[in-house]
Amino acid sequence: MRVTLKKFESLRRLFKKKSNWQAFDRKTVTIEDKEYTVRGIVESDIKDLLTIEREVYNGELPWTRSAFLSEIHSKNPHLYILILKEEKTVGFIGCRVIEHDGHITNVAVGKSAQGQGIGSYLLNEAIQFASAQGCTQMSLEVKLINKHAQSVYRKIGFTSSKITEGYYDDGEDALEMILDLSNG
Repeated sequence: MRVTLKKFESLRRLFKKKSNWQAFDRKTVTIEDKEYTVRGIVESDIKDLLTIEREVYNGELPWTRSAFLSEIHSKNPHLYILILKEEKTVGFIGCRVIEHDGHITNVAVGKSAQGQGIGSYLLNEAIQFASAQGCTQMSLEVKLINKHAQSVYRKIGFTSSKITEGYYDDGEDALEMILDLSNG
């Protein structure tokens, strides 16, 4: 019985974890000489997030409305922010903290806003958040065939960790990528 309970110790710590983070404050930022607004995601934003997902993932929806709701209402430390250009959502990111890992759960930038530094900006916000939470690493999964996204992650410092076969619903393989935060 004692061995079985040990298996669940990390889950118990995760669910008993107290919130020591605050909501993301709305702010105006400049990225490549363009002004944007960044703020926390709320329920009424989910329709826009699903629209971006549908556009970026060729009609597919990797996340459902209920998945977004579950994440933005979690009691565990998390960051779910979006970026607006003239009050139109152009990108978003999600990061959840589990133990000492800041896990990027979802990131997408609308096709018309890609290549303008928005994805890198959002990733850096997530990295700052994870560092403030005491994380020693960041992690994410990306489709093995998505070389463009892998390139963006590598420029920020992520390295390949492992391949998980059949990870995605469509049977595609995932590449897990890690960013070491322990060097400050």
